[in-house]
Amino acid sequence: MNEERTPEDLIDQLRELAEAGEWAKALALFAALHPADLAEVALELDDAARRDLLDHLPTDVTAEALAFLDEDGLAAFAAAIDTSALLAVLNEVPDEVATDVLQQLEPERQRDLLAALDREEHIAALLAYPDESAGGIMRSGFVSLNEGLPVERAIETLRRLRPPSDRAYYLYTVDGDQRLQGVVSVRDLIVAAPGTPLADIAERDVHAVGVDIDREEVARTLQRYNLLAIPVVDAGGRLVGATTADDVIDVLAEEATEDMYRMVGLDEDERVFSPVRTSVRRRLPWMLVNLLWAFGAAAIVSLFDDTLARFTLLAALMPVVAGQGGNAGAQTATIAVRSIAIGDLDVRDVFRATRKEIVVGLANGIAIGVVAGAAVYGWDRNIALSAVLAGALAGSIALATLLGVVIPLGLKWRGVDPALAANIFVTGATDILSFVLFLGLAALVIERIA
Repeated sequence: MNEERTPEDLIDQLRELAEAGEWAKALALFAALHPADLAEVALELDDAARRDLLDHLPTDVTAEALAFLDEDGLAAFAAAIDTSALLAVLNEVPDEVATDVLQQLEPERQRDLLAALDREEHIAALLAYPDESAGGIMRSGFVSLNEGLPVERAIETLRRLRPPSDRAYYLYTVDGDQRLQGVVSVRDLIVAAPGTPLADIAERDVHAVGVDIDREEVARTLQRYNLLAIPVVDAGGRLVGATTADDVIDVLAEEATEDMYRMVGLDEDERVFSPVRTSVRRRLPWMLVNLLWAFGAAAIVSLFDDTLARFTLLAALMPVVAGQGGNAGAQTATIAVRSIAIGDLDVRDVFRATRKEIVVGLANGIAIGVVAGAAVYGWDRNIALSAVLAGALAGSIALATLLGVVIPLGLKWRGVDPALAANIFVTGATDILSFVLFLGLAALVIERIA
């Protein structure tokens, strides 16, 4: 059996064939690839090689590959194709894919291509919706039928339209004004008796979303009701599009990446090979915020110079208290930010959430404090020091856990994305409180410790 070729192998072969001008062989090499694999390989090429490849690929092949690209990939493909060729490609793709491509272009090129497309009105309507909204991710190629249509005519309409398999999960029924009335599964359509109006077999309890709703809420609705697709309606209840489960998978991946980046103060557009100046500009502000917290912690420590001077072992144990508190706070903040993102936690839940986290924090803090206190006693045989460390750890972990809930909810209440700053504020505040607790307790009993 032949070993499967990796993208690296294909890239090497393509470069060799391109340098030799043997494009017939190069295209034959790609003919057997799935469009998703072709898109991946093309993105691995340098700009010049990608441009050569796309110049030689048939229009329909390039069009199929576009459906498997994210925003960065679409921008790379669009930059490698001249305007006339890109127009031909866009005429081959669904409206939502054409819209995604146009959104990656500079305004002048976008206007020129939009004006030249044979379905300018439909795509212009999609471009008008924000990227983060249901309208921004919906598909326009859904199947809608008048609710008065009999079953046999509905089936004839489907045969005539021949919608792609990913557009016919459900058939939406509408009235004369295109207002959504119900949904019919293909199975119910097939088994229904001829002559039966669609209104008689349609499910009336339709889970629809408004065109302006946030795309994360669309994803949650699809997930909550275990749907393959969900209709999108305008303010008047008229059906304007539909979003499918595979669209939502892309949304969830993007949102997860965005939240992960923001938890550490990164822009979601940051990439390994982003320009140095861009990376510095995006990362530096939050590093400066973190520096301010660090100076705050240093200022607190400086207040206890006499205590540290009398017993230097305290300095060695300070990172233990701060580290455990920081870890507890980060754990809780991560859970809180995720819960806020998926709708499980809201500002109105603050008291219930804090009560629960205080109990968890105290339980963990006491357990860690006892273990750490016993370890220090075994090391230094200093019962007072062990008690101080145990008490500081218990208090630090309990407070950090509390802050891990309160800070994200506070940021949300103030209209700030919790994922953007929660970890930085939780970690900074926890460090300061940990040092206050540990060194403050030590100062109170310094005569017994030293």
